[in-house]
Amino acid sequence: MSEPGGDWKQQALDDFRQWLDAAGEDPPEYGEPDATDCDLRDLFAEFAALRQEIRLQNREQARAGRELAAAAERYDTAARREERCDETLAAFEQRVSRTAEDRCLLETLEVRDALVRGRDAAVRLRDRPRLFARPPRGAAGVVEGYELAISRFDRMLSRFDVRPVQTVGRPFDSRVMHAVEARRVDRIGDGVVVEELRSGFVRHDDVLRLADVAVNRRHEEG
Repeated sequence: MSEPGGDWKQQALDDFRQWLDAAGEDPPEYGEPDATDCDLRDLFAEFAALRQEIRLQNREQARAGRELAAAAERYDTAARREERCDETLAAFEQRVSRTAEDRCLLETLEVRDALVRGRDAAVRLRDRPRLFARPPRGAAGVVEGYELAISRFDRMLSRFDVRPVQTVGRPFDSRVMHAVEARRVDRIGDGVVVEELRSGFVRHDDVLRLADVAVNRRHEEG
């Protein structure tokens, strides 16, 4: 790209070179007008105008550079703000979706609880001691049907990464369990879960529902 005011500078240099060439010739006689003096004054005027023009162009370029830098900074700030807004909106949408899913899953867990209660009742009916009578006809099939339904239900929950809390025979864990009853069993360690009264579930690393359990207490508190 040509330097700002390059035409002016070239013209000035050409005029100055012509003036130097003319300076070697015989000086004009006294009383006659000297065109060289006029050319020299014009040359200096052109140099001054050229320098002033270059200064003005440099100022304009500096001002334009500052405005461009400020505009770029404003653009970067706006882009970062928009990116943060997009991230916040995406996180909010994810939380809303997760909350809605958790509520639906909690409702379905009530259905599973009903299936578990039906299975347990059928098991008690099937296994109830009898002296002479046989278990009700079809009791074993009812238990098997409940087991099949619960198994399918659990497979559906696993697709949402919902897993049951393991309780019976494990130490009580307040993070995933709720102790609703204390029992005293000598052959089991203190603080160990002896029975699960209602199943608990976790989703990913979050507790979806606490498990209601009975905990062994071999020593009286207080």
